[in-house]
Parts: sequence; structure tokens; C-alpha cells
Amino acid sequence: MELVTQIYTEKQRNARIKKEKERLAKIFKKMDPNKAEMVEKLIQEAAFQAATLDETREIIKKTGVVEEYQNGANQKGVKKSSAVEVYDKLVNTYSRIIRQLCDMLPVEGAGQGDKEKDPAEELLEYVSELKR
Repeated sequence: MELVTQIYTEKQRNARIKKEKERLAKIFKKMDPNKAEMVEKLIQEAAFQAATLDETREIIKKTGVVEEYQNGANQKGVKKSSAVEVYDKLVNTYSRIIRQLCDMLPVEGAGQGDKEKDPAEELLEYVSELKR
């Protein structure tokens, strides 16, 4: 099995992070100005996590979900791949960051019905899909 440690160049990775940061900034632009610094840091981290999740997903597609291991001369077998373990941790961290950002969104439009989908709910649905 081929060892793949990265898919994107640094330039590609930075472009993906920037694009995701801009997307998240639009969603969370109505945040309380008093929380702006914390929101900015969370958005930066979420954007990094999202880009890294994409890359890790591509690594898993190339290398599979299991890998062989050998501990000494007689102990060997198959285990969950390192990329899958990294992905699991990243998606959980990303979910927590997004949840934290969504919890900081101002509550607006109460009682407006289903005219427009809440951006925070859309984001949480997206994260839920990643976990599947």
C-alpha cells in the first residue's frame, strides 16, 4: 500500500483555507462585535480544520481505511489506518468549533417560520454529513 502523507501543495492548502475562511466569515458576519476576536480565531481554526479534513479524506480514498502493521517478528495484522484516526479526531474538533460558533450567533427571526434556512443549521447539517 502506498504511503501518502499529503495531497495538496502548500499553495493549494492555503487557497483552500482562505476560501473556507471567507465562506465562514460570510455566515458569521452578524456576530456580536465584542466577540469579534474570538470569532475570528475560531473561524481561522475551522477553516484550517476543513481544509485538512478534505485532504485527509483524499488520503483515505487513496490508501484505504486499514493498514498493515508489524510489531516485532511474530506480531502483525491489520488495523484502522492512521489517516482514519486523524480524520476522526479532526471531524470531532471541527464539529466542536462550528457548534461553538453557532452558539455565539445572535438569535434572529424567531417566529418567521421556514422562510429561510438558518445558516447555523445548514452548517451543522454539513458537519453531521461529514461524520457519516
